[in-house]
Amino acid sequence: MKKYIKTILIITVLALLGVGYFWYLSNKEPSTQTVENENNNRELEALLTRDIDNGYPQSPKEVVKLYSRITEAYYKTKLTEDQINTLGRQARKLFDEELLGTQTEEEFLAALKKDIEEYNNLNRYVSDYKVDESENVEYKTFDERKYASLNAVYMIRQGSALANSNTKYMLRQDGEGRWKILYWELDRAANSETSTQ
Repeated sequence: MKKYIKTILIITVLALLGVGYFWYLSNKEPSTQTVENENNNRELEALLTRDIDNGYPQSPKEVVKLYSRITEAYYKTKLTEDQINTLGRQARKLFDEELLGTQTEEEFLAALKKDIEEYNNLNRYVSDYKVDESENVEYKTFDERKYASLNAVYMIRQGSALANSNTKYMLRQDGEGRWKILYWELDRAANSETSTQ
């Protein structure tokens, strides 16, 4: 009889330990890395499936903000080749016809994949970005076409180094009233690099 009681006690203790461990895992706060990965995956899915044609951004700021979200996803998330192709095509929907004419889609995607590979090899990524407020957008008209310019700052992280990449965007309104990215250029004088521990 004692033998059976000892066996029952051991099984009961093991069962309680198993239930306790399961409860611990179920109620444990997810790690910061896990939460960040889940957020990145949700953002990636939203960008991959977004219907830009039927829900085009309404302002120059919103166009640059969407393009910046796509840019961040290129370098912050591990992507498959199909995902890179889809994101690249999404980005090109935001480009002015003049910018589109500088590269074929195939050339653009090949250059994009090479750039992403270089960033990955250097363990470099866009950690965040900030786009000018709407009141800072400068509007001009030239040859009866409307233009808008604004700035975005990208935070580039590589190891413990954090660099700011300041970029000026020029957009032009197309025949349907949509703001399209005509070009962008780095403001090298405003770019900075800091180290963090």
